[in-house]
Amino acid sequence: MTRKKCEMAKADTKAKKRNVIARVADYFRNVVAEMKRVVWPTRPEVLNSSLVVITTLVFFVLFTFVVDQIAVYVISLVAGIGG
Repeated sequence: MTRKKCEMAKADTKAKKRNVIARVADYFRNVVAEMKRVVWPTRPEVLNSSLVVITTLVFFVLFTFVVDQIAVYVISLVAGIGG
């Protein structure tokens, strides 16, 4: 490589490094800008949503338990080991 090409390659590498740093800085500036636009839920909204999730969870746990117990009972009757 000639000296001129080598210097041009080094300059190109430095430009790419600055470009990467600028892109990362832009990314974080955009993240901060987006976080300022977020509408955070109020405490009552969070509590209400949590109550809905917990209630739904308990319902499906109980539903799954009941279906499982019925399935175990039916299978043991069919297999002749229950009842």
